[in-house]
Amino acid sequence: MTPATATELIDDIGGLLLFTMILILGAGQVYRAIYAVAAQSVFLGIAGAVLAAATGNPDLWVIAAITIAIKAIALPWLLLRVVKQIEVRLEIDAVIPISMTLVIAGAIVVLSFYLAASLGAVRQSITGDALPVGVALMLLGVLVMVSRRKALTQMVGLFAAENGIFFTAMAVSQGMPLIIEIGVILDVILGALVMGILVLRVRSSVDADIADLEELRG
Repeated sequence: MTPATATELIDDIGGLLLFTMILILGAGQVYRAIYAVAAQSVFLGIAGAVLAAATGNPDLWVIAAITIAIKAIALPWLLLRVVKQIEVRLEIDAVIPISMTLVIAGAIVVLSFYLAASLGAVRQSITGDALPVGVALMLLGVLVMVSRRKALTQMVGLFAAENGIFFTAMAVSQGMPLIIEIGVILDVILGALVMGILVLRVRSSVDADIADLEELRG
C-alpha cells in the first residue's frame, strides 16, 4: 500500500470516527451510545490495519486485532451486561442539552483543525488529518464525560477519549511499541471491570436495603 493511499484511507476513517463521536453525543439512550463507541473501535482497528499494511509494522496487526476483539466486542458487551443487570433507565440524563452539546462539539472540531494547521511540520506524510481528528476525539470524549450524569455514559466518553489518544499515537508515530499499546488497553479493561463491579455492588446493596425496609414496614 502506498503512503498516498494510506493517507486517504486514514482521512476517511478519521471522518467516520468523528461521525461515531457525534452519534455518541446525540444518543438519547445508553445502549445507542455503547453501540456507537463499539463501531468507533472497529474503525480504530481498521486504521491500525491500514497503517500496518502501509508501514510493514507487524505490531500494528496485533494491535488492530486486539482493538477489535477487546474494544469493539468485549468492553461493549460488558457495558450492555451491566445495563441489563442493574435495569438502568435507558434514557441518557444530560447535564447540558443535547442540542447545545452538539454545537459545542462542532466548535471543538473546528478548533482542533485550526490548532493542528499551525503544526504542519509535525505531520508526517502518512498521517493525513489524524492529528486534529485524534485531538478532537479526545476533547469530545471529555465533553461526553462532563455533560452526562450516568456513570455508564461517562465510561463511554472515557473509551472515546482513549480511542482518540490511541488513533493519534498510532498514526503520528506509525506504531508505538507493542508493550505500551497493550498496557494502555489493559488499563482501559481494568477501569471497565472496576466500574462494572462497583455498579453491580451498589445495585445489590440498594436492593438489600429496600428489602429490609419492606420487612420493617410489614
